[in-house]
Amino acid sequence: MINDFEQYRDSIAILVDFVSGEVNGAELQAALEKPEMAQLLSHFENPRYPATSNHYRRLQKLERESMKGLWNSQDVIEDFLTQAEVEFTASTQYSDTARLVLDALPSYLDPPMEFVIPLIPDDPGMSKTKKKQVLKQLLKEAFPCAGKPPRWVQSPDWPIVEGRPLLFIGQVQIDVPDLFHDSGFVYIFYSTADSEFKTIAQFH
Repeated sequence: MINDFEQYRDSIAILVDFVSGEVNGAELQAALEKPEMAQLLSHFENPRYPATSNHYRRLQKLERESMKGLWNSQDVIEDFLTQAEVEFTASTQYSDTARLVLDALPSYLDPPMEFVIPLIPDDPGMSKTKKKQVLKQLLKEAFPCAGKPPRWVQSPDWPIVEGRPLLFIGQVQIDVPDLFHDSGFVYIFYSTADSEFKTIAQFH
């Protein structure tokens, strides 16, 4: 470890523990909110390329709630630790899980990771191909459709209420130039728990 970082030993330990899988995303996020972490991760900033060379800025652009966000955060921190000459052992849990989830997710879904992770089969003897098949089926069952799944014009925005995805009823095209500048769709969902409808509007 570079001598300049001795005063940041505790912060560096958190970064090392994160990339090794011993610190979770919420714990990392809490650590990133401390001033000393911002100072530490800004050490290698190149004034000519601050956006790409400042590790703290790069991490601020990422969220720690999705597996993909955790994976990208790990990449940034590994790059910092390498430059800081800090030894670490990188875990593959984020990358492996992110790849599995991304492969299993249909194009019409982008649920939060805290919903998806419990659906992943916890069977060490199961192959990755089988896990993907099982997860894909479980996601299909978890996000019910009365007919065909939604065809989003923007990013998927399937509502989940109290931990349960609503039933997708259908979508209605919006094409009223006098009211809306762009055309789009209203997506209709239904809650079987309280018999209420919820709509999501998206425009091109």
